[in-house]
Amino acid sequence: MPESLQGALAPVKAELRAVSERILSQVADPVVRKVVYLIAAGGKRLRPALVLLTGASGPSPDREALIETATAVELIHTATLIHDDIIDQSPLRRSRPTFHQRWGTERAVLMGDYLYAAAFTLLARLKAPEVIRVMADVCRQLCRGELREVEARYRLDLTEDEYFEIIGDKTASLVGGCCHSGAVLGGCAPAAVRRFAEFGVRFGLAFQIIDDCLDLTGDPRRLGKAVCADVDKGALSLPMIYLTQRLSVRERNRLFAPLQAGTADAAFVVRVAKTAKSAGAIAKAQERARVFVQLAMDSIAKVPVNGLASAYEQLAEYAISRRS
Repeated sequence: MPESLQGALAPVKAELRAVSERILSQVADPVVRKVVYLIAAGGKRLRPALVLLTGASGPSPDREALIETATAVELIHTATLIHDDIIDQSPLRRSRPTFHQRWGTERAVLMGDYLYAAAFTLLARLKAPEVIRVMADVCRQLCRGELREVEARYRLDLTEDEYFEIIGDKTASLVGGCCHSGAVLGGCAPAAVRRFAEFGVRFGLAFQIIDDCLDLTGDPRRLGKAVCADVDKGALSLPMIYLTQRLSVRERNRLFAPLQAGTADAAFVVRVAKTAKSAGAIAKAQERARVFVQLAMDSIAKVPVNGLASAYEQLAEYAISRRS
């Protein structure tokens, strides 16, 4: 784990351990135990950490409710990963075979559904109707984002605004929901809750943009998954949008001809990634991510954070400098 992320999560380290234990207890049933290998593979636990961190930033955090909510969030996130991997036909997740590769698509679909249900079983125990409402809306947005992304595949005319609508639903909604829920359970005033939720959405947008850049430039051994998967599947990320804007229609059609003809191969993917880098499209997307991170920090600049300002600063550093 990067040093900046370790520092950011240090204040909630004990609670994160409790979340990990509780997650495993939710999949102890023999029928669903197959998913343990994927959960045990780790991941950064960033989303549950944001629930805990924003909760700890409030004046009266409810520790037990925060741990339950953080557990539910990670179950929802794991469900989305399982379903995403089916849609994208991804072979690897966290350096291990994806669930559908190992156990088949039928089990993968059902496992994702089970995890969603398990998450809302936990949330239903809380005496916090606002948290349940927020997370239910997040799940609706997650599905809408996936649908939008599927509909937008192979569209070389995809606009920046359309891209932000997709990742706003697919990624930022959950991150924003984590921060919103944590702030509520931390006892924050409504104005502060709104600020933390805004922080989460903006942070989530930056996180996804950097993820899209890493899809073109990252090391698959560090990422724990295949790179250039977005290009291969016809999904236009922000660097790709910037690339298409910098090419003439003729250049664009020539570069992406294999994709439109359904003959994309490894050489095509490498060629697109190199062209995006040389054209400055990746650098431009990275700069856009830095803007969103600054906007995220601006959202909570005047909000009391209970002595945790350094944790948020390190989160910001991690978001724009991460390599995995």
